[in-house]
Amino acid sequence: METEKIDFPHVSVSQPPTDGEGTVRIRLIYPDPNPRVGLSGRKVESAALQLLAAITPPMHDVSVVQEHLGDTVRFDDAHVDLVGITAMTIQARRAYEIADGYRSAGKTVVLGGIHPSVQPSEALQHADAVVVGEAEPIWSQVLADAAAGHLHGLYRGQKYADLTQLPPYRRDLFPKRSSFALASVQAARGCPYDCSFCSATLFTGHKYRFRPVENVIAEIKALGRRFIFFLDDNIFASERYCRELFSELKKLNIIWVGQASLHLTASNPELLELAAESGCFSLFVGIESLTASNLRATGSLAKNRVGTPEEIGRSIRVLHDHDIIVMAGVIFGFDDDDPEVFARTREFLFDNRVGHGSFSALTPFPGTKLFETLHAQSRITTYDWSKYDGATAVFSPKLMTAEQLQEGTRRMGVNFYSTPKILRRFWTNRHHPFIYLATSFAWRHSCRVENRVPLYCPSGSWKNNGKRSPAPETGGSADRKLIVLAEQGAEEQVGCASVRGLV
Repeated sequence: METEKIDFPHVSVSQPPTDGEGTVRIRLIYPDPNPRVGLSGRKVESAALQLLAAITPPMHDVSVVQEHLGDTVRFDDAHVDLVGITAMTIQARRAYEIADGYRSAGKTVVLGGIHPSVQPSEALQHADAVVVGEAEPIWSQVLADAAAGHLHGLYRGQKYADLTQLPPYRRDLFPKRSSFALASVQAARGCPYDCSFCSATLFTGHKYRFRPVENVIAEIKALGRRFIFFLDDNIFASERYCRELFSELKKLNIIWVGQASLHLTASNPELLELAAESGCFSLFVGIESLTASNLRATGSLAKNRVGTPEEIGRSIRVLHDHDIIVMAGVIFGFDDDDPEVFARTREFLFDNRVGHGSFSALTPFPGTKLFETLHAQSRITTYDWSKYDGATAVFSPKLMTAEQLQEGTRRMGVNFYSTPKILRRFWTNRHHPFIYLATSFAWRHSCRVENRVPLYCPSGSWKNNGKRSPAPETGGSADRKLIVLAEQGAEEQVGCASVRGLV
């Protein structure tokens, strides 16, 4: 089956209602991928909902439901006219359940985010309208049409959002949190690279777009938080912009974490020094693989420009020299990965005293080049989007079994975050002792709970006691029906990118 490109013409829509007319009561929802077995997924406030609320015209009444944080979805709520739901691929099944429930109750539903953007025909089976791509250029028109009673199905802005006009997030709609809680901020969007497993360029484009530094600083000041997470795919994207941003951050007495490529950080020690002085204590770097052939095949080599363990290790040491904790993003299951890849990666991370690690099984998110390739090769084994979680093997690897990929990935997290290994890495990461130990043991707890490993069980003796889930099954008729609806688009590789999906 060939996937269909998303190339929808701009929708012909009506004029917005005049001031004082056409008020819509809006409920914005961030679904939990698996609410039946307890909360899962991200435990931070949804940046997507905060921004969507901010760009909603003030004439409308907005409320939010964050199911992943324990908020309850109520289909019988009479005080709602329109429901907006944002969804990544892992959230798609739950998003559709919520959408169907509200539509059965007579409510109007709009779906958006990455997954509906790349699977609009599928999403339209569960919604009155679907927003494709970034919301800012078209959201007010969607609401105008909803108020007038004639939504047009598919909406897509003709251009990317102008970040110089991005309003402050509507954080007043969210519960007050501790000043020690991590707050998310976005300074830029876009990515010039084209990794086969990643969606950044498909959703936000190849060109970097920046918010004015003064707007970013004003937003951080208004937050009243000391710990900041930059959502940008690459906070080091522009040296000129970074110098201005980091210089202003130095005045705020905050500490922050962001995402960056090894090339742009390790190749510019002076800028890295300025980042550290501005409060940067940790950077997520997508190493992806220690095998150069894997990096070349997926386009990742262009991003980091280092392809051997020795080169990657030298780049990591540059970050360590500036007292920055490295979180390494590693993906398993590429075509040149064999069962020994897990042992090789553990040894590399230990030898280089990498502070934190994020491990995921290669996942062919719908619409990516990886999805197209594996589908054409009949190697995708399930199209149940709820299993596209970065932990479940959903395709047949070349040099190992799906079960080996799945269990090897899960064992990586449990082993990496064992107490002895955390303590052995401490000296290299001692410059932020409390943060390093607190986050490491939080990861340890999360990995063990996720895999049902007894908290006091040595990692080396783990024999998959929980038996979370078997190797993926061959897709049944329901799965095959979903693939017929597949359209060109993308989704981010778990652990490789930040929030992109907005309704």
